[in-house]
Order: sequence, then structure tokens, then C-alpha cells
Amino acid sequence: MKNPSVSCCALSAIAIAAAFTTISTGAAAQECGSTYRIQSGDTLSKIAATVYNDPGSFQIIYSANSDVIGPNPGLITVGMALEIPCLGDVTASTAASFRPEPTVEQLPAPDLDQIRIVQGTGWAPFSDEDQEQGGMLTEIANVAMTNAAEATPYKIDFVNDWGAHLNPLITDHAYDFSLGWFKPNCEQIARLGEDSQFRCNNFDWSEPMFEQVFGYYNRASEPALTSYADMLGKTICRPAGYATFQLEENDLKEPNIVLERPAEVNTCFEGLANGTYDAVALAVDTAEGAMVETGTAAAIRYNENLSQVLTLHAVIAKNHPQGQEMLTEFNSGLAAIKETGQWFEIVRRHLTEHRAKTQG
Repeated sequence: MKNPSVSCCALSAIAIAAAFTTISTGAAAQECGSTYRIQSGDTLSKIAATVYNDPGSFQIIYSANSDVIGPNPGLITVGMALEIPCLGDVTASTAASFRPEPTVEQLPAPDLDQIRIVQGTGWAPFSDEDQEQGGMLTEIANVAMTNAAEATPYKIDFVNDWGAHLNPLITDHAYDFSLGWFKPNCEQIARLGEDSQFRCNNFDWSEPMFEQVFGYYNRASEPALTSYADMLGKTICRPAGYATFQLEENDLKEPNIVLERPAEVNTCFEGLANGTYDAVALAVDTAEGAMVETGTAAAIRYNENLSQVLTLHAVIAKNHPQGQEMLTEFNSGLAAIKETGQWFEIVRRHLTEHRAKTQG
């Protein structure tokens, strides 16, 4: 694939829709496309339920206001001013179009004249060969690279063995970057498991490509989870293949808990609803879709006070001979599209489309 070109106009992350929608609750009116000041008793999910009729869509509000809210979307203060995005009239796509190439079955020969990026599939809305632009993170990387300071030619391939991305594809420099990896809290490396320590010790990380809200779910018929200590001694479901550093950082690891790792996300929510598990630990956007598919939403509570933000990054090997130069270029493109508002336009479009699909 040749390096695409960009010739699109910057979009404001605030003025993102021509039509405003107003929905009133009690004395307060909340308008999408306008500024809303937090009142006593508000949560992001309550605001999303009022404006969008969908509490799970608070990720869209958070993405538009992460610099104001900070690292915990469950902690908002009275008087805080938030921009409430509208979801209608979503722009079709960015001008830097990307059509995923067929999955690569064999490793490419090294090419020092271009930056090689590897991506996987089956992770909507973030990365999927069947999704527009290859998914949110693929499109962000594509547009960022076209706006990078040096504009080095690049290529994005889909290699669908996610387990091979970090080792050997990145560690052996068959590819330069892999997209969409959560960054553990490496300052607490002693508390992390072996896989998380490997990430800390062997990779450098781009600036955040996306901030994903992560949380804990339990049965609505049982008391809410008020602290991580409430889950000690419990059985927590976290699907196989998903990172566990989020739990490890809060001492939610064996033998303090029983950790179950079924192959499918839906199994976690079916098991939570029927009493097999006591809690589920999962990103909110993934969880919302699973609860719709399994019909378990009414039986399950999201504990917003325990929500936290996980950052998704592109990673490159620490021992890559051109690693810092490539990382600087990638980050320059990310900074550029965040400054112009293109980043949020991409995020809003993919989250909106994913929300429509998972609402049933």
C-alpha cells in the first residue's frame, strides 16, 4: 500500500454537529452540542442516559472531555463544564482512506525505507478488517502518519495472530510498530504479572491513541462494589487473552481472588447473571455490547465509582535501532490530529457506529 495523502479540513471537537438535541430531566436541560455544568448527583452515565438514552455511551462524553475530567471518569465535580457531543450527522470518513489488505500469512522482508505497522482484527470498534477504515485505531494511525512531521512512507498490514505481534514480530523488528496495546503502570512493576513486566521491560510506547474506560460489573441484586477490597475472595471473570495488569495493580490476583478466563466475553456476563462469577472486569464499550447480545443488562450493575482509564498505544521495541526517531514521528502525527480535531472526529464516528450496532 502506498502512503496515502490527506487533504481534509480540520473539524472542531466541540462544534461537531449541525443539529442539536435537547432532552430535559426535572429542572435541568441537557443539550448535545453545548456545554453542560455538572450538578450534584450527576455521573457521566446518567448524563449519557439523559442525552443519548444509553448510559453506556458515556465513553463518548469522556473522550470529548478527558483533559477536563482526568484519569477517573467516576470522579466528576459540581460545576465542571463538559462539552456534550451530538451523535447525528456523522462524517463518512477521513480523506486519508485506508482499505485493509488481505491478512499477511508470511513475514515481510525488512524495509528500512518505510515504517511498517502491524495490526490485528476482530476487535471492534478498534481494529477489524471488515470495518470501515480497518477500525478506529487503524484509522487514527493512518491519519496520524499522513500528518507526521517527516511524512515517511508507511505500510499497515493485518496479521491476525495477536499473540505473535509483540514477540516475535516487534522484538525481532519484522515490523516497527504494533497498534492497540494497553500500557501497564510500570512504576508498580513488582506488583505486575510476567506478561505485564515483559511489556514494561521490552517496549517503548507512543502517546495515547485512545483512552478506554475500564470497569467492574456485579449483579444488580447484590450490594454495589464500593472498593477493590469488596472483590477480595471473589470469583472475577476476565476473558482469555485480555491483559490482567488492571487487576494486578489493585492486588486483585490469585490467591486474593479466583480469576476465571473463559474464551468468550459473553460467557463472563452469562456467568455473572447466573451466579457462576461474582464480578466481571472489562472495558465499558466491550461490556455494553456483550450485555446486549446476552440479554443480561437488566441483571447487571456497572460500578462507575471503580472505573478507571486505560490508555491504548502503539508500541515499538526498546532495542529498535531507529525506535526513538520513529516514535517521535508517530507522536508528531498524533499531536497534529488532536490539535485540529481530526482525532476526535474519528473517535466519535467509530464509537457512534459501534453504539448503534450494539444497542440491538
